[in-house]
Amino acid sequence: MDSAAAQRHEESCLAKRSRSCDILVMQHRVLEIAFHPGSSLQWHVHGAVRREAARLWERLVRLHAFIRRRNWKWPSKGALEKWAKGKFPGLHSQSVQQAVAEFLEAVESTRQKRKNLKAKGDEAGLAQAKYPWRTSRYRPVTFTNQAVKRKGNRLTFPCGKIDGKFCHLSVPLPKGFKEPGRLMEARLEFCSVSLVYAISGTGEAAQDDVPVVAVDPGVNTLMAATDGEKAVLVSGREVKAIVQYRNKTLAEISQRQSFHKKGSRRWRKLQKRKRHMLARTRRKVRDCVHKGTRIVADAFPKARCIVGKPFNDAAQKLDRKRAQTVSQASNALMVRYLDYKMAGCTEIEEHYTSQTCPVCAKRNKCRRIYSCSDCGLTAPRDVVGSLNIRTKGLHGEIQRVEPHQVPTDIKYRRIPVHGKRRSSAGHAARSSDLPPFQKAA
Repeated sequence: MDSAAAQRHEESCLAKRSRSCDILVMQHRVLEIAFHPGSSLQWHVHGAVRREAARLWERLVRLHAFIRRRNWKWPSKGALEKWAKGKFPGLHSQSVQQAVAEFLEAVESTRQKRKNLKAKGDEAGLAQAKYPWRTSRYRPVTFTNQAVKRKGNRLTFPCGKIDGKFCHLSVPLPKGFKEPGRLMEARLEFCSVSLVYAISGTGEAAQDDVPVVAVDPGVNTLMAATDGEKAVLVSGREVKAIVQYRNKTLAEISQRQSFHKKGSRRWRKLQKRKRHMLARTRRKVRDCVHKGTRIVADAFPKARCIVGKPFNDAAQKLDRKRAQTVSQASNALMVRYLDYKMAGCTEIEEHYTSQTCPVCAKRNKCRRIYSCSDCGLTAPRDVVGSLNIRTKGLHGEIQRVEPHQVPTDIKYRRIPVHGKRRSSAGHAARSSDLPPFQKAA
């Protein structure tokens, strides 16, 4: 084939790819399944394969530090895979390749971040942007779609050779489980399995009829959602109380541990108590976020979601307590839940969305209630932020709206908690007797 024919062939291939990209958009959905091994052998395999993954990550971290200290050329992905071949028998070969790829992505992202910070002259940020250096006893294991096999209502994960024998894990699926798309990969963690599916959806032209809802994540207000006509505000006091309890208890246990020798009997008991407390609070936070996102999904059914990506750099300018509160918010978990409960989820930057007036576009710094000094608009700050996120997600920038387009139908919801049921001062009302989000008289 001559050069002209090769060029025409390449142009035709690019045209076909562009047309296919205009028609088809690939999305990903993550489903998390609880997994409790049913036998002592399965428990042994469950811990051994995650310890082997941690050992592989530790060797990669040490190898990277050794090469960087000597200013040697960093090996390629193929060279690292060849180096790791056969050295970690407790892992499937494709799981070893996935771990190497994840490590290289972490190194490359850190390198780009350090390069940008060095160009800006940000010495403080450059000191915090570290290459992978932390190691742990256990680490999640990633399995490719080629390694995972489904037989009936169970998934089989190959775990390599453990104690001289080839072992596998059998994970039961929930009753009536239906795959939303093509399985891409699976991630084994402690007593849970995350399944990543690829879903083929239509492009923007086919989403014109789908309602768009904007969500503004926060701390005191867990999330504020609006579709331009009504707004729903979910209280975040429950999650904030759980996080505060976790921080105080963790500080208390760590202080008591400092008086004992590391590895002693009392130190190990305190370490066990710490792990149980962290696992319990993590489950409570996940339950609250799950219920809060369910409230939003029920309020705006079959809607596409736009979430404001938190600007965490602004938290560094706050005081120590508020910076800790902002950094420990469960925003990533919230986005993941909204993605599979609603018709897709997109993240955008939320710079100045809570400070900009949606009517006159003037910036005002307010507390819980937004009050504009020019046009006199008064509304909850979270509603203003979610409304600006919606216009920015639809048009690419914050655009003005008419005063009557600011939502006045605002519903405040509280996350239901376990234990004693909270009731109002009046008589209890059945949910079937009341319209959605209407309070009992």
